[in-house]
Parts: sequence; structure tokens; C-alpha cells
Amino acid sequence: MSSSHNLLLLPAEILLHIGQHLDRQSLYASIQTSTLLYNTYTPLLWRHITLDDASEHQVRFKALQARVDHVYDLALKTFLPSHYTLAFPRLVSLSLLNEYSFLGAQAFVKRNPTIKDLLIIDRQSLPTKEFWEAVYSQWYQPRTLTVQELNVPERAAGAFWKACSRFEILHLVLHAPPTSLPKDLSFPLVTRLNLKLDHLRSEPFPPEEQLALIKACPSLTSLCWSLDHFESPMLQFQEALAQQTWTQLTDLELRGSTHLDADMAAVMDSLAPLGRLVLSGCSFGPLTFSKLKERHFMSLEVLDVVECEGFTSAMAVEVLSRCPHLQEFRCPHIQLKDLVQEQQQDQEQHQKQEQSFACQQYLKRLDTFISKNETDPTDWTDKALERLSTLTQLEYLSLYPGQPDSECQTQIQEQQHSISNHNGSILDICLETGLDRLSSLSRLQFFGFGDSSLRMGLEEAQWIVQSWKQLKTVMGNFSSVDGYSMDQEEKVAVMFEQRGITHLKTQSNIK
Repeated sequence: MSSSHNLLLLPAEILLHIGQHLDRQSLYASIQTSTLLYNTYTPLLWRHITLDDASEHQVRFKALQARVDHVYDLALKTFLPSHYTLAFPRLVSLSLLNEYSFLGAQAFVKRNPTIKDLLIIDRQSLPTKEFWEAVYSQWYQPRTLTVQELNVPERAAGAFWKACSRFEILHLVLHAPPTSLPKDLSFPLVTRLNLKLDHLRSEPFPPEEQLALIKACPSLTSLCWSLDHFESPMLQFQEALAQQTWTQLTDLELRGSTHLDADMAAVMDSLAPLGRLVLSGCSFGPLTFSKLKERHFMSLEVLDVVECEGFTSAMAVEVLSRCPHLQEFRCPHIQLKDLVQEQQQDQEQHQKQEQSFACQQYLKRLDTFISKNETDPTDWTDKALERLSTLTQLEYLSLYPGQPDSECQTQIQEQQHSISNHNGSILDICLETGLDRLSSLSRLQFFGFGDSSLRMGLEEAQWIVQSWKQLKTVMGNFSSVDGYSMDQEEKVAVMFEQRGITHLKTQSNIK
């Protein structure tokens, strides 16, 4: 090996940086090659540790005891008394993943005050009051508390809420609302709150009480509030906004909110300029859109309304055309005529050959479904793709109905079917209809077309491989006019494999 290619001659900082991108198998192989790599990479093998009853995951106590200085993240899936006696001077993250892991947790959290991030998955009404009291009193500056499926017993509720007040970020997914929330308790350190109930198992947690909890967090910059199956207190939420309860709130995510258009419009009017807005399973009307445009278009960087009934194609085009700082946009659909006719109107008004989107210098993700009507001229697909070609910063482009969160999969599939029935048919994308217009999207890493085209075949796959050098994933089904032979399928698979592109096939509900 020449000296110019000798890994061992690299500075230790670079070797360490390389090691942080290697998986455990590669690290194990590396430390067996030289003393330098052994000394450099061994601490990385102990950085993330899981203690489990399973024999293949067991960590010997003496080996762990000798390397406590290297451990930053610890996950517990078992109760091993000896391990709970250890102190980890650099421990940052602790995960308690089942009921057994809580048995010695109280003493452990006292012994390790450096922990900043705590994850709990709890189905057995644990941990105890004493555990939460230790978290509150012993930890220096905790940062993130994530609890999933938590069922806090009444005896521990007060201590639980008091412990929550020490954290900056709260992700609370609750089975049942902990009782005894002290009326005078506030959460001045909490800047981000994610509040959700497991509605299939939880006891009633009235929206007004949820709002009281949120109002006790005056420093919020980010709020994710899931209100599925509950009547949403949007009027009370708007009143709290008008009273400047959250003056720094610029990131809002509402899920499952039932409200009148006028109430949501009032919320939009009372908020400070938003950088991020996600509305999931919410109704969306013209009054809300008017206030969104008036108050937030100039500040929005992320807008996700893919699950909003009432968000129209015309609204979507206006967002693209009027939000100068938009970086991510997910919406239910855009009709071909709105893309093309809006461009033609702008050209006539401004006497320009090409009307660009306002967000073309910033937009990195576009996730929508472009549909056409039977009466649309055949050249409109080419014109629409030409217009999309101006979004040269795109890294993610899906022209297939939005990629849903797993919890919303069924609901989205129903919406996709509705789109095909009420908003036109699928857009036929191929080289003949203007796919090559998108060659300007040189930063593209994801391209999704689903099975929204019947003419994406071997030639189109070759063009994709040759034109988008940064592409990592393509989602869609390739076929051909004369039928899709196994030979063609193998050629497509080989092309993508040689380029390191992941090909995801789809099954669509669109008819």
C-alpha cells in the first residue's frame, strides 16, 4: 500500500470521523488490523450499549465496568442487579424498554446525574413515585423526555408532572392522563411539546385539560397536538394565542382537529409568523387559507397539509407561487390545468417567457399528486413538467399521492382512491410526455411516480440512471407499451443495483 493511501497515516481526528460512519461489524474487523485502530475504534463499540436477557446481546459485567467511560447511550431490556451499581460519567441517553428494566432504575438514575435524554416504554404503571423524584432532584440539566404508552399511577402522578418541568422537550404518548396535575405547576423550560393519547386504551382526557397543560408551557416554540376523536377547543386555543400565551411559537402541528373554518382562521390570525405548519386529518377552508396567506406566506419553510380535506389544487399552486422561503411542501393534489393555466396567465400579465415559482431557490421536497382531466390537451403534461423543472433545488420529488406516516396508512389510501375519483385521472409520465424536462433536477435523491404512469419502461429507467447522479431511491412500477418482460425487469434491476439506487415497487389504490 502506497503511503498516500495508507489509512494508518491519517490524523486521529479523521480516523475517528471515519469510524463514526462504520457499523459494528466493520468496527470489529477494523480493530483487529492494528493497534492504532484498536485504540481509536474500541471506544466507538461501547458508545451505544443495550443490556438484554437474550444471550446474543449479553454484555459481561467486568467488560462493561472497565469501559464505563466510553458509554454515552444505554438501553435496558432486563434487570441485572450488578449493572445498576455502575456509574457512567459520560452517559447522555437512557432507554427503559420493558417492565424489568425499572426494577433498579431508581438507584441507577441517582448514580448517573449526567443523563439528558430519557426514553420510557411502559405498559405496567411504572416507574414509581420515587423514580420521578430522583429524576427531578438528581439530574443536572435534563433535555428530552419521551414516554410511550405510559400509564402513570395516581400515587406517582404529582412526581411525574414535577419531573416533566425539568425538561426542555416533552414527547408524551399516554394510555391515560396522569391525575393530580398541580394547578400552580408550570413548565417554563419546555420549548417543544408533543402530546398524544392512545385513544384505544386511554381514559378520557378532556381537551380543555390538555389545553391547560399546554398553557402551562409559556416558552413553547414547537407544539404537536393530537386531538383524534375529541372535539377540538380551537376557540379557546385562539383566545390563549390572542393573550400572547406563547409568543415564541413558530412550529405548529395539529392532528385530528375538528373545527369550523372560522375558528381555524382565527388561530392562523393570532399566531406569530410560522416557519412550520402541519395539519393532519383536519378540515381546511377558504377563510383559513386567506389568513394563512396573509400572515404566514412570507415565513413558511415547511407546509404539510397532505391529509387536509378542503385544501384545493388552486391553493397548492398559490403556495408554490407565493411562498418565497418554502423548503418542504406536502399537499393532497394539484390539477394539471392549475399548473399550466396559472403559468399562462402569469406570462400574459408579466410578458415573460417563463414564470418561476417563488420558492424555486429553496424548495427541497415536493410531495403531491398531479392529476389530469380527460379534456386536458395532450401537451399539458410536457408544460407542467417543464414548470417543475425550475425547482432546481429539489432533493425529494413525489408525483404520487403523498408518502403517509405508518399510523395514517389506511386513511391515506382511502384519500388516494378519492383523489382518482374526484380530481381527475393519473398523469402519464414518460420521455414522450416530457420526463426529460426534469433533467435540471440534478440534486434529486428521491423520485416517486408510483404506478401513476403506464409508459415508464426500460428507456425511462436508463434516462433516470444517466440524468440524476445523486438519486438514491426511485419509487414506482416500470412497464412498457408492449408488456413488461422478465428480461426488461432484470435489466432495470441491474441498472439500479449498479448505481446503488434502491427501487421500491408500489401497489396503488388509484383506478
